[in-house]
Amino acid sequence: MKVKNLLFTVVIILLAGCASTTPMPEAVKMSGEAEYKVTVLGDIHYDGPQYHESEPLTANGKRERERNFSQWRDGRSAKVLLTASKESRNTAPFVIQLGDITQGDCDNSTLQGAMYRGAFEVLHRFFPDKKIFALRGNHDGRRKVMFNDCVHNHFVPLLKKELGDENIRMQGTNYAVRYGKDLYIFYDYNEKSEGDFTRKMIESNPDARHIFFLTHLPIFPCSTGNPGWVVPQFKELIPLLAKHKAIVLCAHTHFWGTFVYKCAEGTLPQLIVSSMGNNWEPGAPLKERYNSYAQWKANINPKYYGKYNQWSIDNLKFFKDSDFIHYQSYMSNPSGFVKLEVTDSKVIARIYTNSNGVPVKSVVLKENK
Repeated sequence: MKVKNLLFTVVIILLAGCASTTPMPEAVKMSGEAEYKVTVLGDIHYDGPQYHESEPLTANGKRERERNFSQWRDGRSAKVLLTASKESRNTAPFVIQLGDITQGDCDNSTLQGAMYRGAFEVLHRFFPDKKIFALRGNHDGRRKVMFNDCVHNHFVPLLKKELGDENIRMQGTNYAVRYGKDLYIFYDYNEKSEGDFTRKMIESNPDARHIFFLTHLPIFPCSTGNPGWVVPQFKELIPLLAKHKAIVLCAHTHFWGTFVYKCAEGTLPQLIVSSMGNNWEPGAPLKERYNSYAQWKANINPKYYGKYNQWSIDNLKFFKDSDFIHYQSYMSNPSGFVKLEVTDSKVIARIYTNSNGVPVKSVVLKENK
């Protein structure tokens, strides 16, 4: 009996030793000012004929390819980035890109890898003095290429190069940056087994002044095109982020939106950023579309419910109109970017949708009273 107990103890010790040698993810540390500004971009869907060998198989694929080719060919996406670059002077030494940095749909991983590099090269032409901190979106490698292998073999090395440390301990494709007093968590919703990454980052940065949670998919449902498609781990993330007074910045929907959710742990704001070049300089302020969760949900086209499984529909049932202090989405899909203004007392998002240097809307995302 004693021998069995001894062997059991030895096994436990060995297993504990193996676990302790597993490198824990950590945030890249950058020095930063107490007050600063940072540029934020949404989807840009970088694309070009050089990254495709075959024609799209579906009518929707053809429409998307023409949309992407035209916005890059005609210079509309370039104008968005040029204006953003001008407004990025005297800002933080990095730019945030919230996923779908590429269109994807490449015929093989080699072409997809070239598309990643092309996207980073384009952004560096407009932001030559900035690091590009991006995250993976649903378009960044899909359909014909091996999604995860391509991302880890081609996309992750580019991220590590931007971070300045090829040995940085990431968790999957999740990573974090500690800029001065603030923590930026870049969360890949595809890493379904990595739901505790955010918790680990928050726990290892207990003195963070502001926490920014950056994700491609929204946490709160808001898109009629894919109504229930949200970050899969939203049920555990919402109370965690609300407790620590975090700010959610996301993209994906191709329209702007501002939301504030309340739960027992606190409130949680979400801002959607739209940077597609297909509708640049609309010449008008953002036009309201839906003013409540109930109004948005009532206007979902019934045909979309048939396209999604029960999991997606259940996501919609989780939320109630009374959960939202504020629920606002906008029409016309205007393209643009955000300039975040960060201080001890406030975080303000200035939304730009034209080249006149004047934000069309300012949103207070956090205010310490």
